[in-house]
Amino acid sequence: MAWIRRELENLQIHPLKRFGQHFLVDEKIRNAMVSAAQPSVRDRILEIGPGLGYVTTELLKHNCQVIAVEKDRTLAPYLRKRFSKFHNLTIIEGDALKMGKIDCNKIVSSPPYNISSKLILFVILNKFDLAAFLLQTEFVHRLTAKCGSREYGRLTVVLQSKAEANFIMKAPRSAFYPMPRVDSAIVTIKPRKDPLTIENQLIFEDLVRFLFTQRRRKLRGVLTRYLRKRFPTETDSILSQVTFLERRIFQISPTELVGLSNQVAYKRSELGSSIAS
Repeated sequence: MAWIRRELENLQIHPLKRFGQHFLVDEKIRNAMVSAAQPSVRDRILEIGPGLGYVTTELLKHNCQVIAVEKDRTLAPYLRKRFSKFHNLTIIEGDALKMGKIDCNKIVSSPPYNISSKLILFVILNKFDLAAFLLQTEFVHRLTAKCGSREYGRLTVVLQSKAEANFIMKAPRSAFYPMPRVDSAIVTIKPRKDPLTIENQLIFEDLVRFLFTQRRRKLRGVLTRYLRKRFPTETDSILSQVTFLERRIFQISPTELVGLSNQVAYKRSELGSSIAS
């Protein structure tokens, strides 16, 4: 941990609360996260939030191409200077979540906790082969949750409609400087082998968001309120096609929720309606 304190003192900066900066300092956890990404010479890896380059150093040992995106205006120049001799590394100063489509097949990141949801949604809407993240343990449990469990929610459904998340290992809070108040865990995410076809991504996300505001209620009542607000003229027609109206929201699988959103999308397309404000 002494090295990171020394580097931060030399840069005359302190970890920024607004960026949620907690720097990984545990070699075992770092190596496990990099190993989970399975880097090879054929890979182009996007590293989001490299910080002081602790994970970057390990990635570069595998001779892969690394594109590191750092939002901190002090750290980006530091990284360029530190890794100036590496031709397989590109440093970009900016916000990775505003990059749009990514041109990398793998992603590695130990992001600030406060952008975890946005990061996951950003990643799964892109094409990639494998992602390895170090995230808050509670958040990882939400990504890997089973239908009907306490942790199962909106984010679970959106992720699992497109990808599969696997818990790798826990990371104690002592693995970071400064030490956060919660433990973390390594998780890998891969695109589903049998991707679900979502006819309208906007309707799907809007429907799931609305339903999970009342996750313990039965689908019939919550869906009826949603349809009357968004698609009032199609409400009865759509409800008549749903076979699991008496189940509670948290008991409905991602596959079933995608099918439900597709029913709404088909009916919308037939009648030429749009989501009501």
